[in-house]
Amino acid sequence: MKKFNSIFIIVVSNILLLSGCTNNINRTSETSDPFEKFNRKIFAFNKNIDEHIVKPISKKYVSTLPATARESINQHLNWMNLPQTIINSAFQLEIENTILASAKFMLNGLTLGFYDLDDKQTTINKKDFGSTLAKYNVPEGPFLMIPFLGPKNTRDFSGYIVDKQNIAKISPSKVDDVNLLEVPINIVTVREKLSGTLESVYNSSDPYIKMRSFYIQNRRATVYNNEYNKYKDKEKDQAFEQLLQ
Repeated sequence: MKKFNSIFIIVVSNILLLSGCTNNINRTSETSDPFEKFNRKIFAFNKNIDEHIVKPISKKYVSTLPATARESINQHLNWMNLPQTIINSAFQLEIENTILASAKFMLNGLTLGFYDLDDKQTTINKKDFGSTLAKYNVPEGPFLMIPFLGPKNTRDFSGYIVDKQNIAKISPSKVDDVNLLEVPINIVTVREKLSGTLESVYNSSDPYIKMRSFYIQNRRATVYNNEYNKYKDKEKDQAFEQLLQ
C-alpha cells in the first residue's frame, strides 16, 4: 500500500507539473493542446467504443426502464458522489455548501439516495478536487483525451485521481465494491444525459475540436462560475461554433 501511495504521489506531482506555471482567469480564453495528435487518436478510440458498445446499451437501458426508475437510479448515483462534494467544499472553505451537502447525504442515506427526501429543495454546488486546485490558482494545463474517461485537462485529471483516492480511504470495503458494480451503470446513465450533445459533436465537421470546445467551455463555466462569463469572448465562441456545424 505504501508503495502504491508513493507511486500515486509521483504521478499526481508530474501531472501538476505538466499544467505549467501560470494561471489566472484572464487566460481562460486560451486553450493549450500540445498533445493534439495523440489526443485525436484517443478520441477516435473512445468514439468507437461509444458508438459500438456504450450507445447501444444506453438505448436498451432507456427503452427497457421507465423514466421514474432511471430517475431513481440517477438520484442514487448523485447521492453516492456527495462525499466528494463535501470533502472539496471543506477544502475550498465553502462552509454553507459543506453543511448542505452533508445534511442531504445523511437525510437521503435513509433511502440510499434512490428517493430524494429533500424533494430537490436544496441547491448544492458539485465540487471535485479539480475545482479545489483551481480555487488555489493551480493552472488547468494542457487538454487531454483519456482512454474511456474522455476529455480532461491535466488539473482535472490529477483532481480525478485524488478524489478517487480520498473516497477509497474513507469508504468501507463493501462500499468500494458497490462503487465498482455501479461504474457501468454510471457510464450508461451519463451517456443517456449526453446523447444529444454527443450526436451534435459526432455530426460536426471536426468532432475532436467540437468535443474539446464543449468540454473546456462547460468545465470553465462550472469551475469559475460567474467569473468566467466576465472574460469569455462570446462573439468569438459563437463564430467558432458556427464553423463546426
